[in-house]
Amino acid sequence: MTVSSIARAALLASAVAFPLHAQEPVTLVIANSQWLDALRGDSLWSVLKEYETEAPNVRLEALGVPSKDYGDRMMTEFGAGMGPDIAILQEGVFFALADAGLLVDVGEAVEGVELNATKDNGILDGVTLGVPWQRAVYALIYNADLVERAGVTPPTTVSELIASAQGVQAETGAIGFTSRHQISDFSGFYMDFQNWAYGYGVDWVDGDGNLTINTPEAAEAIAAFKQVYDARIIPIGDDMPTQRTRFKETQVGFSIDNSGGTLNIASGGAMDSGLIESMPLPFPHPGAHQQIYVAVNANSKHPDEAMAFLKWLVTPEAQAALRKASGPDALATDVPLDEAFVADNPWAPVFAELATDSRSVLIPGYEVETTQIMRPVMEAVEEVLVTGIAPEDALAKAQGRIDQMF
Repeated sequence: MTVSSIARAALLASAVAFPLHAQEPVTLVIANSQWLDALRGDSLWSVLKEYETEAPNVRLEALGVPSKDYGDRMMTEFGAGMGPDIAILQEGVFFALADAGLLVDVGEAVEGVELNATKDNGILDGVTLGVPWQRAVYALIYNADLVERAGVTPPTTVSELIASAQGVQAETGAIGFTSRHQISDFSGFYMDFQNWAYGYGVDWVDGDGNLTINTPEAAEAIAAFKQVYDARIIPIGDDMPTQRTRFKETQVGFSIDNSGGTLNIASGGAMDSGLIESMPLPFPHPGAHQQIYVAVNANSKHPDEAMAFLKWLVTPEAQAALRKASGPDALATDVPLDEAFVADNPWAPVFAELATDSRSVLIPGYEVETTQIMRPVMEAVEEVLVTGIAPEDALAKAQGRIDQMF
């Protein structure tokens, strides 16, 4: 992908000398939808607040915005020359802001730091515009107590998933399986569905970079999801926050969720985190991840202080503190999982392992346009679920619409 106005953002950044710390009292506003997460949000914010000890003249201020509104708000505020000094962004919004030339080159903050592969999509046209925050990969999670009581086997295929989920429902009265399944939650729905698509070998582009939507692999992925939907193991109509709450309340057998969602389920609820187990997705191929970056607003009045903060964020001390609050999410550096955390959360190591070969939810070469492309795809998925139209026919319509767009 070519990022427009990237040179302007780089020049803006390079024109500023970045001191180690602010010499005058400064407030840095840091935006993140995660600040509103129960328990985890407070833990993550507490880590960042440690920076105020390192830089006494800096005060950090949290801007929490609900995830469903976050992307639109950041795009609007950044585009209007406003917004927070620093924003913690999922890849899709990150690429869109980068494409608009609204992010600062933050390469200086990570000079000499050995970052892992999470850095890759934060470097556009050779310019570092984002520092990795977290990589949330997906796995199959389950309530070990319900599975044992039902006498079912943890599944390795979709057909086994259906059978085991139905067994949990029949023997315990709990919900068999939870999943996003409605276009009204488009952003989360498409990102979750990428696991099914990738799991059945979908690439969405061919070797020449052409968009290929109507493929046998995509049809097979939708057909598999339709089988699960028709098996009456999903609480149809419930949004994902409700479904996660039910898992937390020990009312769900199985779910496909990311590491951040699982940490929320495991934290502060009726369910003992030790009863949550995890395993690879029940698909032939690896699944997806959601990559999140920390970026500096080109409109910030305090770019030097923001840069100093990012330099601190990738220090071994800050990364170690962030590891304890982030659970199993992959961080900017290879910080091992906390032993005490793993002892309390035996599901965590599987997520860390799966992050090594997972794929971004964004389509390579079409990062900025991914949400635009995936809307017709997910409308096709919902049409298959609700009306029973053949996946191939629904995908053919989506392909036609996307061909007209591009």
